Amino acid sequence: MQTQIITKIRNLRRAKGLTQIHVAEMLHIDTSAYARLELGETNTWAKYFEELLNIFKITPEKFFEGIKINNHNNCIYSANQNIEHQYLNEIEIYKKLIEQYELRIKDKDEQIVLLKSYLENK
Repeated sequence: MQTQIITKIRNLRRAKGLTQIHVAEMLHIDTSAYARLELGETNTWAKYFEELLNIFKITPEKFFEGIKINNHNNCIYSANQNIEHQYLNEIEIYKKLIEQYELRIKDKDEQIVLLKSYLENK
C-alpha cells in the first residue's frame, strides 16, 4: 500500500504541475525531505496527509480511490469500497507512530539530563 500511496502523491503533484521544490515549500520542509517522501524512504507522508490533500485539492476518499488495501485477514479490498474504515485504521497507525516518536523524545531527554549530570560531576 505504501508504494501505491507514494505513487499517488507523485502523480497528483505532477498533475497539478508542481515541482518537488514547490510542494516542499508549501509543507515547510526541505526539498530533500520531500524527495525522500516521494521515494518511499520515509513514512512522513502520513504526517503531512491533510496538508497534501489541501495542496492537491482532493478529498481523502478521492485520494484513496483505486488504492488496494490489505485488511487484517490479508484480504484485499478496493479502497473506494471501504474508505472510511481504512481512513480510521490509518489514523490509529499514525497515533501509534506518534506515541513511538514521543517515547524516543522522552528517552533522548533523559539521556541529555544524564549526560549533563555526568559533565557537571567531572
